[in-house]
Amino acid sequence: MRKILLTAGLLLSSTQIALAGPHYHGSHGGSPLPDESPETLPVLIVGASFANGKAPFDGDLSSPLLGLSVGTGQYISLGDALIRNRTHSGYVVNEAQASATTFARESCRTALYAGGCSTAETDSYQTQVLRASSRVYSLASGAYNAEYVVVTAPNDCLHSDAFGLPESDAKQCDEEDMQDVADRMVEIGQLVIGLGMTPVFAPYPDVSTIDLELFRQSSLLEWTISPTDYQMLNNIVMTTLASDLPDALIIDYWAEYAHIGDGIHPDLATVENAADMILEGIGYNVIAEHPRNNGRGHKHGHHHRDGHNKRHNRR
Repeated sequence: MRKILLTAGLLLSSTQIALAGPHYHGSHGGSPLPDESPETLPVLIVGASFANGKAPFDGDLSSPLLGLSVGTGQYISLGDALIRNRTHSGYVVNEAQASATTFARESCRTALYAGGCSTAETDSYQTQVLRASSRVYSLASGAYNAEYVVVTAPNDCLHSDAFGLPESDAKQCDEEDMQDVADRMVEIGQLVIGLGMTPVFAPYPDVSTIDLELFRQSSLLEWTISPTDYQMLNNIVMTTLASDLPDALIIDYWAEYAHIGDGIHPDLATVENAADMILEGIGYNVIAEHPRNNGRGHKHGHHHRDGHNKRHNRR
């Protein structure tokens, strides 16, 4: 079993967040003059229900979770919020799938499948990245017409229906399992970088802003991860990403967080704020036009994209 220096890792993560503010690393110097119009490129997004509230259907209308959607269709995901954000003109390619894990798997929720599993699967994060990148591939240049891929948190280890096994057989993740999740996220980041783009990650929402027991009840799960293990998972994943992927961009866009009432999924003000922070973090001139609920939300300045193009620099 790999030995994890959790205390040191936690201190490292806390220090990075404190020093970097909304993002850990990555700079945007050399801003263009105010009258310049920066090129607007598509933003790719992959992940699970934070990024897309809809479970996928296959050709036979079979679906993990029977095709359910978060909030029965009344949920604005981060992918939706990025499309709605006027700063970026709606150029978003969203290949995320609700309930997804880093690996492809069936849903085996007892409440839906009575001890069995779905015939359809959610796609792995690798498949999602390859699908998203194919949408922006140029036959003429052989390059990808995008610079950034937002990779949201997976369901791995979070609950009893995250293993592709009947819930009665699913066991809570131990420290080694959590490190495996972190390693798979690093592999996704390496894939994105290998395609000439930059992966964008975020720490999980703070445990104090979610309700894991309410999440279990609202989603009819047999168990959800404990608050202590949730914090451990976040620490292991984020410390590993920061250490192993120095070229990745980590933006703490869930720093201001409230859920929609189901214990876990972000509300409208949260995702709008997160979208602003992502676009600002990757270099767009963000001017928040939507009102903030209860005074929550990030205060945005004028931040233009810089002149460098990482796609071409890496090729």
